[in-house]
Amino acid sequence: MISEATGFEVRIFAGLKKDSLNPKRKWRIPPSPPEVETFNVDKIPLILIFNSEGKEIGRITENPTHTPTLEEELYEIIRSQR
Repeated sequence: MISEATGFEVRIFAGLKKDSLNPKRKWRIPPSPPEVETFNVDKIPLILIFNSEGKEIGRITENPTHTPTLEEELYEIIRSQR
């Protein structure tokens, strides 16, 4: 697991569903967590990477975009902050 290999805190949210009752809201989770709107979740899977001060330093939406694998993409995001 990422948390065991890196010592980083990992949080996983699951069960996102389209909100058929309100077309202005992209996702509905009973009860809807504020993180969906706070982090502007528009596609899943979504991986957000934060530094120790809580600042977002990277985001992977659906698939890695700069490297062939997810592991390489995570490594590059973390390496760029050191």
